Parts: sequence; C-alpha cells; structure tokens
Amino acid sequence: MPRWLASVGVGFALGFGLAWTIRAPTPEPEFAHPAAVVPAQAPAPGRAAVALRAPAAPAPALADDASVDALWEMALAPPGTQAPGYDAEDRLRRLAQSNPVAVRSLLQRYDNTQTPQARELLKSVLGTVQTPEVIAFSTRLAGSSNMAERKYGFEMLQSLAPDSSEVRGLVKRTLATEQSPEVLVQALATLTSGLASPEESEQIVAQLKTLSQHADPAVRSQSIAQLGQWDKRGEGGERLVQALSDRAPDVRQAAIFAIAQNGVRSEPVKAALMALAADLRESRDVRGSALQALERFSLSKEEYARFAQARAQLLGM
Repeated sequence: MPRWLASVGVGFALGFGLAWTIRAPTPEPEFAHPAAVVPAQAPAPGRAAVALRAPAAPAPALADDASVDALWEMALAPPGTQAPGYDAEDRLRRLAQSNPVAVRSLLQRYDNTQTPQARELLKSVLGTVQTPEVIAFSTRLAGSSNMAERKYGFEMLQSLAPDSSEVRGLVKRTLATEQSPEVLVQALATLTSGLASPEESEQIVAQLKTLSQHADPAVRSQSIAQLGQWDKRGEGGERLVQALSDRAPDVRQAAIFAIAQNGVRSEPVKAALMALAADLRESRDVRGSALQALERFSLSKEEYARFAQARAQLLGM
C-alpha cells in the first residue's frame, strides 16, 4: 500500500490487525547431498594468480564538535565507509535541531544540491527541525513555479506537520489549480484535519469529492482517504459507495479505510461492502478489509449468513 495511504489509515489498519493474513504451511526442508570437493588447480603456466584486495578500512569517527561540512560529507559517503556505530546523518540531524547556524547552512545547500541522494538527506535532516525558518522555506518551495520544487516542498511540510491556516490555504490553492498528479498527491497528504473552521472544512470536503473522481488513481485514493478524515457530516457517503467499485484496488481499499474512519453506517454502504466481500474476483486483501469493516455494522440474519459464507470462502482460499 502506498506510503500516503498508510499515514492516513494507520489507526484503522492497526485496528484491523492481521486477522485475514493466511499463510500456507512452510514445507519441511529437504536434506541436500554434500557437494563433491573439487581440488584447487594451480594457475596455468605463464598466468599469474589473481590477488584478493582487502576492503578499504572505514573512516575514523569525527570529533564531537565536527562541522556541518564534515558531517555532510560523511553522511553522503558510500555505505560501509563510516566507523562502526557512527551515524553521521543522525549527528547532523541533532546538530540542526540545536544549532540555528547549522540550519541556515543546510538551507543554503539546497540550490547547490543536485543529486537525489543529497536532496533526500537534506529533506530527512530538515524535516525534523520545526522552526519558522524551515517551515517558511518548505512553504516557499511548495508554492514554486517548478513542479519538482512544489513536490519537494509538500514532502517537507508533511514531515513538519504544521496545522496552520497558511498551509491549508496553500493546499487549497494547489488542489484547485495543480495539473501534476504527483504534486496533487503530496499536497493532499499534507492536509491535517484539526483546527479548521466549519466553513473551511466544507470547502475542503467539496474539493476532496471532486478530486476523488480524478483520472489518476493515486489522486483518487488519497482524496478518498482524506475524505474519511474531513467529512464529519457524512456528505461524501455516496462517493465512498462509488469508490468501493473503483477499477483501482488502492482506491477500493482507501474507501474501506475512509468508511471505518468517519463511521458511515448507511444501508448503501453496507450493501456495497457486502458485495465486495463476496466478489471472488476481488483481491484477498480488499475482501478481508471489507469483511472486517462489516463487523462494525448491524447485520440481519440473512446478511450475517452471507457474511459468514464470504468469510469461509476467504479462509478457504
């Protein structure tokens, strides 16, 4: 499941547990016959034996007062070159969290940082520094005219998780005008349902309902997942029912999570979940999630019989 969906559905996923994960029994190991020992052969005349080269020794650990430059260089070094037990990236992160000068030095590196590894390192380190300077930097990138910068900026804001009217305003503007599905997914993932006013919540719910019918399945999935958090009045129930029959499995799974989160218990939703759980063409994961969602509904005697049959079919698969 995509990372964005795990973030919004983690509480529901933990509630579900692993009840529907059925594993086949592990076969008994077979004893292998010992391989014949082939005697080593001397190198052919005139050909020297190849000498084995020992791996390079790890670099020594840096001093406790190592500079940002030294820690940055070591954090970007190839794996295995740091001293055992020494984590330059963690040292750099802790330095940034306690030293404003180090933060400014890292922010200045953005324009000169071109490799994906360096950009990820910068995001990983600054994503833990919740200062106005870093939030302003991320917000500026999220509003950039460059698509890659917008995506990077929203990814930063997700780590910083600022629940502010300024960030929500930026997200709303992006949802209304953005053409890139990748940026839309990251902008949607930045939304945090918290202190928004009822009027603002209604605006966001309206945008989510529209984007839940986007051509890109990742945008639809994230919109449906967010709808489960923002739709407190159940206004998106009809859209959730439609999403349960979406052609993309991730969208169907997101709809189940959303139903569990916002507590929709309508008859159309129950009927759609029942049909999904009984569909033998459906994936094992989606059918299992639908069955567990149905456990929170009041079922008639006939509905429970269908529920039990679908559960027996799933366990027998």
